Amino acid sequence: MRLASFRYCMLIGATALMGVAVYYFFNYFFRLAVALDNNHLEPFLDQSIRAQWLAFACHALLIALLYLVVAFKPHAVSREVIVLFGLLQLLECVLLFVFANSNVVAGLLTAAAVFVMLGAALWPRRLPDAPAREAPVRSDPVSPQ
Repeated sequence: MRLASFRYCMLIGATALMGVAVYYFFNYFFRLAVALDNNHLEPFLDQSIRAQWLAFACHALLIALLYLVVAFKPHAVSREVIVLFGLLQLLECVLLFVFANSNVVAGLLTAAAVFVMLGAALWPRRLPDAPAREAPVRSDPVSPQ
């Protein structure tokens, strides 16, 4: 039961972060690129904004993929790393809400952070034992030497 709850928490966190990534990738192509092309900013500022936007989308996608891996192989990554990523999403949520007033993304990041932190609390201490493999049986007797 605990392992299943842990998995669901990590999968919900991964889904929320994938939603953030899709939101930012979609808005890059349909809103940001058009807005930056129409504002005639300095090339350095224009390219920096584009790079930061895409970096945020990629980092949300990569962390979501990490959560997917952790959902099915809990001890592939340490618990502390998952807690730090959950705290990072809380920080991003606060920054996006304060500066961008983005309720959708802030809500998704909050959901991801809450479920990841809950998953870290439900972290499985020990995985269920895998079925033991039997040693191969030799059919010919071995003579002692």
